Amino acid sequence: FGYAQVPREEKSRRVRAVFDSVADRYDLMNDLMSGGLHRLWKQFALSQTGLREGYSALDVAGGTGDLAAGMARQVGETGLVLLSDINGSLLALGRDRLLDRGILRNLRVVQADAERLPFRDATFDCVTIGFGLRNVTDKPAALASMCRVLRPGGRLLVLEFSQPAVA
Repeated sequence: FGYAQVPREEKSRRVRAVFDSVADRYDLMNDLMSGGLHRLWKQFALSQTGLREGYSALDVAGGTGDLAAGMARQVGETGLVLLSDINGSLLALGRDRLLDRGILRNLRVVQADAERLPFRDATFDCVTIGFGLRNVTDKPAALASMCRVLRPGGRLLVLEFSQPAVA
């Protein structure tokens, strides 16, 4: 957690508490951390989804629903987008914002842990996670879970502020 070493269950609890406390200021927080560039990065990610009318998509750690809203437009009325997040406060805020924008026919909201996604194998044409992987305790497990629910030939798009590490 930050630079401190904490037990796995303690990290999950601390991350949840942080996001409960900042849910209503989450977009402002991303604006400050990225100088507003996160909005452009999300638009670029949406241009890379490969989604078409009737496709299905999953936005993991989707928070306030920006990527989910864009994907809902891409899949149209016959498609489906699931917005998921482990944090109930952030997920409720995202759901309310999407409802306020009139996005509801092809969008569902599911509280889910990125490390153990509760969906069948090969379900989605595209899976996104925008600025959420850094908060996951077991990143390899989350990436494996996202790949598991992705259809063959589907796209996994990861947006993140952290620097990539060469293994």
